[in-house]
Amino acid sequence: PYSSYERAKNERHNGMLRKFVPKGVSIKCFRFEQILSFADKLNGLPRKLLNYKTPEEFFDENLDKIYSNQK
Repeated sequence: PYSSYERAKNERHNGMLRKFVPKGVSIKCFRFEQILSFADKLNGLPRKLLNYKTPEEFFDENLDKIYSNQK
């Protein structure tokens, strides 16, 4: 994080990642496919900041808006 107010968000996401990668274990111990699986699971969790949508849903909605404005 660049600013102190961003630190809590960073720590929250680190904690979420710890469900898959225990503290003290290097991420190098995991295959690329496993890391992608972790990312998919984390991106499938709803977030209060996104009005309880998942990051995937939020991204898709905004991508649709971008594409509809280009036509």
